[in-house]
Amino acid sequence: ADARPFPPLNPPGTAINVLLIGVDERPDHPEEGVRSDTLIVVRLDTIGRRVSLLSIPRDTRVDLRDIGPTKINVAYGRGYAAARELYGEATTPVQGGMALAAETVGQFLDLPIHYTAQINFDGFAGVIDALGGVTIDVPRRIVDDAYPTPDFGTVRVEFEPGPQRMDGARALIYARTRHADSDFGRAERQQQVIRAVVDEVRARGPIGAVLLMPTLFQALDGTCATTLPLSRPDIVLGMGWIATGLDPAAIGQYRIAPDTAPNFREIGSDILWDPAEVREVVRDFLATPGVETEAARIQVLNGAGVAGLARRVSGELESAGFTVVPAADAPRSDVPRTIVYDISGKPATARRLAALLGAAIRRGPPDGVNPTVDIIVVLGQDQVK
Repeated sequence: ADARPFPPLNPPGTAINVLLIGVDERPDHPEEGVRSDTLIVVRLDTIGRRVSLLSIPRDTRVDLRDIGPTKINVAYGRGYAAARELYGEATTPVQGGMALAAETVGQFLDLPIHYTAQINFDGFAGVIDALGGVTIDVPRRIVDDAYPTPDFGTVRVEFEPGPQRMDGARALIYARTRHADSDFGRAERQQQVIRAVVDEVRARGPIGAVLLMPTLFQALDGTCATTLPLSRPDIVLGMGWIATGLDPAAIGQYRIAPDTAPNFREIGSDILWDPAEVREVVRDFLATPGVETEAARIQVLNGAGVAGLARRVSGELESAGFTVVPAADAPRSDVPRTIVYDISGKPATARRLAALLGAAIRRGPPDGVNPTVDIIVVLGQDQVK
């Protein structure tokens, strides 16, 4: 049950916003408390048959009820520890944590949070193992010399670029590591893993997905909790309708980060975002994605070693209505096939470019390139006419 006194209404047939909370809990060390390690709002639109993700950095500063200015990830732990005090004697710690996190995120984004779902690290890894692993295309080399271990130590972890199969433990490390770049890079990786899970389920087809459900539920047993009313037929049918027709490449990916909200301030280790820029990110998150609404800036890089190729393709794309910046050379000149790199989460534009050029789509920038645009197209030998 939702412990909030007046959760937002969700009439049948309307889109819903679900706060997904990744929980860091260590049962063997209760003195450490429980924290929300990940906060992602998932928008499920049954009419448009689409899904969008919005990641919120855990160091975001908010004004937390009864606490004052603090990090947004404190909300879950505070609600967990003071569940009865905040929401009544019958409230469990998990209910209290989810309720205060939903309240706080909803106020920060000025967005109704209809439902909440939480999962701990064991559940996350268990779902991926139940799928037999997921395939992740790592965009660049990652080295973290201080990845935290359950015994409060650290270990060195490495990921080489390129597609690779990951089991639950490996995918969890990929989703959590942040010392190689930042919490913003980590948010991208978490959304990438979610897309990979969707891709794995969808690849089984409708019957295979149904047969997989008991295994997934078993993997989630004791590691997941949700206020989603799964007894409501419209919720179950709506989620099934989305799942059977969802293209993982079409999942909208949004995040509050320096590239989407540049006028932020750092106060110690807290981040204070510009409210107007946060509203702009939320507006894009709620909008129906399309090439026009995404307004993506594109750069074409010549990876085929043929003089003038990138300029020619840039001109063709500009004539087709895309916003294109001056072309340049790619780090390599022997790329076999063209790749569209969706850097800032512009799925509709990336898909249209891929269709026009017969190219593959990858998330994140190409190796060796410091991007200043939303999408980079690296032309390969297949574009030589």
